[in-house]
Formats: sequence, structure tokens, C-alpha cells
Amino acid sequence: MSGIRMIKEKITNEFLSPEFIGKFTRYIIVGVSTFTIEYVLFLVFRKILPVPDVVANIIVYTFIFWFNFLLNKFFTFKSRKNFKKQLLSYGLLFLFNMVVGNVLLFMAITQLLKGLFPDTPWIPYYLPKIVIMIFIVSWNFILYNKVIYKE
Repeated sequence: MSGIRMIKEKITNEFLSPEFIGKFTRYIIVGVSTFTIEYVLFLVFRKILPVPDVVANIIVYTFIFWFNFLLNKFFTFKSRKNFKKQLLSYGLLFLFNMVVGNVLLFMAITQLLKGLFPDTPWIPYYLPKIVIMIFIVSWNFILYNKVIYKE
């Protein structure tokens, strides 16, 4: 069997299987729900609380942590084992995402956007937040599927 054919079969068997498609569909549903809740809470806290964007983001992340972990564990990946191990792995990834997300958000708002809009009193803070969230969601699926919720 040729190398290309083996790769094609592996991709077909893994990524086009009904199990994978179902898992990915559930992940998208959870992701859209998480994204919506996270983004709305971020906007609400940013407007209501007299705190910097990064602090509002940390508050939102605390709620999203439990919401996303539990939905992905029991709904998306239908995992019933290794709660403590998965929680620890998820928590470490979550902390990594929070640090990277906040650093990128801070850099985008203070450096990139002010550089692009130097004379504008308002900064469109919501645009970098969306882009950052898309990157985080992408690498999370791979890690959830292959590492955290793998049984």
C-alpha cells in the first residue's frame, strides 16, 4: 500500500467517521454556546464593572471554565472516566489559554489597535477578542479529542 493511500485511508477513517463527525458537531454546539456566553459576559462586565478589559476577561473565564469543561466532558466527548485527571489537564490548558488570550488581548488593544487608530478615542476592543477566541477554540478541539477526553 502506498504512503499516500495509507494517509488518505487514515484521514477518511478518522475524520469522516460518524463518531468523529458527531463529536465535532457537538463540539461546535458547545463552542458556539460558550463563545456566545463568554462574549456577552465580557461585553456586559466591561460596561457594568469599572475594571480593565483583562480583569473582566478573567472574571468571564472563571464562569466559562466550569461551563465548558462539564459540557465537553459529558456532552461532546461523552467521557465518564478520569474526572480528576481530565479536570487537571483541562485546568492547565485553561490557564494556558487564559494567559495567552489575555496577553494577546492586551497587546492587540494597547499596541496593534492604537497603532492602527492613533487619533481615535475609541478602540474596537471586540475585534481582537473574537479573533483570539477563534484560535483558542481551534487548538482546544485537537487537545480535547487527542489528550484530555481520550479514554
